Amino acid sequence: MPVRMQMEQLQRVARLCAALEWVTTCPDLDTKDAVLQLIGEEVSATIQGVIYAVESKGGGGAEMA
Repeated sequence: MPVRMQMEQLQRVARLCAALEWVTTCPDLDTKDAVLQLIGEEVSATIQGVIYAVESKGGGGAEMA
């Protein structure tokens, strides 16, 4: 996966995190729970995609620690 695509995925996570600000002001608890679940799933999927891309290039491991 090109670095550009990885950056796009990370920017997507940043936008989702910004959505958390809206969630904190949402008065409806059911809506808040549903949106938090959705944001969590999206962030997790995006992060897993980046991790997979880095590891598939051989970039994972002790040298990244």
